[in-house]
Amino acid sequence: MTECERIIKQGILPESFFKEETICDFFVSEKRKKIWAVSIDLLVSFDKVCRSHNLRYSLAFGSLLGMVRHQGFIPWDDDIDVVMPREDYEKLKKYKSEFPEPLFLQFPGEEDGYLFSFAKLRNSNTSSISWAFRYEPFNQGQFIDIFPLDNYCEKELECNLNKIGNLVAECSALMRRSCPFPDDNDIEKLSRFPVIRAKDEVAKDLDDLLRINEHIETDKYIIWCCPLYSSERMTFDKGLFDNLIETDYYGYKIFIPKLYDKVLTITYGNYLELPPVEKRGQWHNKVLFDPDVPYKTKLNELRKKDLLGK
Repeated sequence: MTECERIIKQGILPESFFKEETICDFFVSEKRKKIWAVSIDLLVSFDKVCRSHNLRYSLAFGSLLGMVRHQGFIPWDDDIDVVMPREDYEKLKKYKSEFPEPLFLQFPGEEDGYLFSFAKLRNSNTSSISWAFRYEPFNQGQFIDIFPLDNYCEKELECNLNKIGNLVAECSALMRRSCPFPDDNDIEKLSRFPVIRAKDEVAKDLDDLLRINEHIETDKYIIWCCPLYSSERMTFDKGLFDNLIETDYYGYKIFIPKLYDKVLTITYGNYLELPPVEKRGQWHNKVLFDPDVPYKTKLNELRKKDLLGK
């Protein structure tokens, strides 16, 4: 039984959910609906554990934007993002056993080869293979991203952001070293770090830096574990993420900021404006999704193709 068949059988989502449709001039295929279904199932499990231990979280980034603008997924999106105050994020580690197989709660530095700067909740019976990291041993099932909200401190902010960016790039390079078939992009990224450091050393340096303001009283959060945007677009008054409300998300109650308009405006500006049609496509264009095949099976298939030169 595939995960989507289980999701239908257990009544998590109805069979009609998987029907193909066009939304905002974008064709949403059955495969994309399956990817969404696995993500929703992960989010429902995540929400259950958080509620049982009074852990705060909220939809964030494109998932929050999709909830507000599309009442669900952005049609061309393919995963779910949540944020948690650092305190709750660290507490979540204690409850890994409450995510039974095939679920897997993945934190940086706690699994061989996993050097992302934030946590993920995975489904091991599915695949979301990062092409550049296809020879790493870590779990690459489909995921939701879990980002910590860290304390914002203006002192040495830009310096620390640069250091974080360099460490994230070093982690990315380290995860590429296992690949015997690097492409030009891999080679360029690897060339930036000719000195090879131990993975656990780099992971610790990054974690220490991300938590540098952990015990400083501040009135703002910053999401700097994944430097996608400028610091201004990732910094929020704490009240914006401490004051949450429930919203309906595909039949389930999920948390979002009460003042979601302010949050989205900070990050995206005029977030209600749709991008041009030609820019509506898969966001993770170097991630291979397969909601019907376990990641271990998919990795073996990809490695065999490499050996055959396909």
